[in-house]
Amino acid sequence: MERQFTATAYVFHDNQVLLHKHAKLGKWLPPGGHVEANETPPEAAIREVKEETGLDIEFIEQENLKINGYNAVSMQRPFLCLLENIPEHKGVAAHEHMDFVYLAKPLELKDELNGFRWFRYEELLELDLFPDVQEVLRLLLKENGLEALQAQAPLS
Repeated sequence: MERQFTATAYVFHDNQVLLHKHAKLGKWLPPGGHVEANETPPEAAIREVKEETGLDIEFIEQENLKINGYNAVSMQRPFLCLLENIPEHKGVAAHEHMDFVYLAKPLELKDELNGFRWFRYEELLELDLFPDVQEVLRLLLKENGLEALQAQAPLS
């Protein structure tokens, strides 16, 4: 089965998360998309958020060790890596996404977000979400998983 690299960014502000209703899938999702040729997953996440929302972001640091050597440098470590099964749909063969999932915050807020909206945890209960999105948001928003991250890099 073909595997494709993707990158997703959960963007948080004031204990809210930025989501949009995907036109084809009918589900609410964070910004993200395919990693392009000669692009790293962190670069793809930043690009996708900018293209989809108009926001510039910075990652919430996840690094344990930073390397900046002659022939190797550390990249932004994802919060989570997922292997997602994508079923056949409208002539596109079934495939898998290797999704690099990042946590981020906006550098500045904007009024117009191209169909994206900020949601608090309580509002998410009414949305049609994929189970993996639901689980990530439950852990980060409901169970105060952001508290440890906020100690490193405040989200608001």
